[in-house]
Amino acid sequence: MNEVVLCDLRGKFGHFRRFYTNSSSLSYPIPPPTVVRGIVGAALGLERHEYPDRLADLRIGIGVRQPLRMMMQTVNALKVKGTSERDLRGFEGRTQIPTQMVLPDTRQEDWDSTALCYRLVLVPPAWLSAQELAAALQAPVYPPALGVAYCLAWFEAVEIREGTLGADDPELADYHGALEAAAIVEFALDDRVRRKLSRDRYPLRLDSGRRLVAATDLIVDLLGNPIRCRYRGAWVQLGSERWAVIG
Repeated sequence: MNEVVLCDLRGKFGHFRRFYTNSSSLSYPIPPPTVVRGIVGAALGLERHEYPDRLADLRIGIGVRQPLRMMMQTVNALKVKGTSERDLRGFEGRTQIPTQMVLPDTRQEDWDSTALCYRLVLVPPAWLSAQELAAALQAPVYPPALGVAYCLAWFEAVEIREGTLGADDPELADYHGALEAAAIVEFALDDRVRRKLSRDRYPLRLDSGRRLVAATDLIVDLLGNPIRCRYRGAWVQLGSERWAVIG
């Protein structure tokens, strides 16, 4: 058995920029593994150049607990070419950038629609205990954010539970959270369940210079339903729930 930390990551709105976009800032619907490592590193007080290496072995489950929607909004950003006061105060013109934001879907009356809510399942690396990680999430050194600094966030329902780690189960099972597309052998979805499946290419790891070194395709149900499939990837069993974890 392993100790696993669970928590809800919440915020009014978020922006998780897709790494392959250029002029338009499109967003992922869920925080990528690189963003979760950054948030955990900030909670622990790690510097930006050290958390990619120190949290390289953090295994992460990411699920949706609140319906969400996407909205395009043009942001009137500063056009800074130097370090002059006029540039920094916006006196030399602006640049308008289309930016996709993630918002809670307020049309779902049976859900708590006041904020986004992502379920995080965190299996800490060997140097970090579950108690230390849970304490950091409850009293973070630096405030968490949903992708960018102006999208402030907070943690709720932080708890420690016992879980069983596993991988490459030959049997069909229900998996919560985002799954690695390449590790899915076979789907067995129930057609009676309403779903909103999303697949995209996510950044998986950064080096100490914050350059992308690994990426993978993830599949997640944006309505929060588990995905029944035969899965070769890693998972953690928490009571009756099985969560896919991304290394």
